[in-house]
Amino acid sequence: MVKFEFNIFKNTADNRGIALIMVLWILLLLMVIVLEFSFAMRVEVDATRNFKDETTCYYNARSGFQRAVVELIKYLAVKSEEEEGREGVTWRADQRKITVKMSHGTAEVIIGDEAGKYNANTISEKLLRNLITSLGVEEKERDIITDSILDWRDENNLHRLNGAEDDYYESLPNPYSCKDGPFDTVEELLLVRGITPSVFYGCYLVSDEEVEEPVWQKGLVDLISGYSRSSRVDVNTAPQEILMSIPGLNKEMVESIIHARSEEPIRNLQTIRTLIGDQTYSQVIKHLSLSSSRIYSIVSTGFVPDSDVQRSVKGVVIIKLGSEKKYQVVYWVDNYPKPESLVYINHIPWKTGDQQSS
Repeated sequence: MVKFEFNIFKNTADNRGIALIMVLWILLLLMVIVLEFSFAMRVEVDATRNFKDETTCYYNARSGFQRAVVELIKYLAVKSEEEEGREGVTWRADQRKITVKMSHGTAEVIIGDEAGKYNANTISEKLLRNLITSLGVEEKERDIITDSILDWRDENNLHRLNGAEDDYYESLPNPYSCKDGPFDTVEELLLVRGITPSVFYGCYLVSDEEVEEPVWQKGLVDLISGYSRSSRVDVNTAPQEILMSIPGLNKEMVESIIHARSEEPIRNLQTIRTLIGDQTYSQVIKHLSLSSSRIYSIVSTGFVPDSDVQRSVKGVVIIKLGSEKKYQVVYWVDNYPKPESLVYINHIPWKTGDQQSS
């Protein structure tokens, strides 16, 4: 009898232990469900916020683009010294970053005059080679890029020593043919052998030495155009890399030109002669002009406060003061990649010379 009662108490204890374990498993399952629901809700909230921020950034970028067009029209329509001294410097098309405040964020606008760039279809082999050298590209890659660009735009299917034709492009994982014709847009350069995103869009250069800020190196997209109409470049809007590629100009001369035009636009070629000397002037004047094309590339990036989301647009516009609309958009990219977030190099893989060979 005593033994029978002992077994009852033992079974009861076992049942209580099993019940406790089941309760713990149920609690654990509920915790997992609650955490999963919480995570899903957080993802939904973040996605909604990012969508809202991206939409706001997009319209901030569009607004920045339109503001740049308006300012360019005003600047060209009223070219008095008073107007230029008040707003012309801020909105000058020399690829400086201009910040525009919006009601819900900001827009960062970069304006480039196509007259300050080389034409992709007419630039000479010598200037093209010098230009790519000014980007810091090592000699072997420079020769591949130069010859490949020339092969892409010529009309024959004979490739140069370091160039590429159909046999190269058709052997790629996603094959295509060499165009053997003029470039329609500057982005077409991305199809050419040797041109990587870092060469085209630009990249940050960080040396092994300790520096506070990495150096931003421009890309071909900032230096080559399909819309410039002259073999010469506008000295007031040409980037430093363009000026450095001109045979005869060294770093000190280029810096003096950039410093002079930053204070006020250079209005006559005699100023250039004074800055670089008579001998150099006679050598480089065939590459320089003081003429604007009235064709501008505008990259506008929208931002919102307390968010990493950003959105960029790019357009090429022709200012037509005599027309009813005053301008015409001839090229548009609705979701232009932001170079700084696209390419980042952790070290400098090449050496940059201060002076190009003449």
